[in-house]
Amino acid sequence: MEIGQTRAPVNGVPFIDAENGGLSNGNSLADTFDTFLTLLTTQLQYQDPLDPMDANEFTSQLVEFTGVEQSIATNGKLDELIALQGAAQLNDAAAYIGKTVSADSIILMLQDGKSTINYELGAKAAETNILIIDELGNTVRTLEGGTEFGSNEMVWDGLDDDGKPLEDGLYGFLVTAIDADDKPVPLVQGTAGEVTGVKSVNGQVIVEIGELEIELTKILSVQQTAAVETPDEETPDEETPDEETPDEETPDEETDPPADS
Repeated sequence: MEIGQTRAPVNGVPFIDAENGGLSNGNSLADTFDTFLTLLTTQLQYQDPLDPMDANEFTSQLVEFTGVEQSIATNGKLDELIALQGAAQLNDAAAYIGKTVSADSIILMLQDGKSTINYELGAKAAETNILIIDELGNTVRTLEGGTEFGSNEMVWDGLDDDGKPLEDGLYGFLVTAIDADDKPVPLVQGTAGEVTGVKSVNGQVIVEIGELEIELTKILSVQQTAAVETPDEETPDEETPDEETPDEETPDEETDPPADS
């Protein structure tokens, strides 16, 4: 390993490395506004009174100092713009909450005992297998998937190969497909689930599907989450008691007494 020549700063003041450019302490000139100013004033302080700094050179350094100042200000404005852009992206991503998204991922989230797997085949396959893998690397379920060219979807019911329900959480999955000649079929696999939250990490917007975290740029599609249909409860018909109609009283017919003969 070749080690280049180095020089330590004098009195804490960095010097300009003519061979490598920049400051000897390895920091970018734009890291701090005071660095270049300290360098310039120190150079003036320790100049030889009998051989002062050339005026043209001094002016040139002032011009360079102004350029550095403008660069730092520009970088600051760019940082503000990036922060604003990140906030806008986070605000836009918040609209995904409660919706179902599909994303480019090899990890799926088992939610409420089910998870949706998406994959796209580059050609019609003779056989497609989907392996569900737990956090220990064990294959807990093998599924037979669709073999049609293009987009395919498989809903995993959360059961293992023995028919036992597995706990909700993160699982890996692998989709493999072969054609009639036992040759691999090219494919792209992904997962889908309901978005439960969004956040920003180091300026990157992250979409949360339960415990699964996916970068916003890996979201492929967004759909309304299908409403869960609940059967209508049948309300028993209320039996209306028959209204008793009171018997109409027929007035007694008055019979005239027989006439006396």
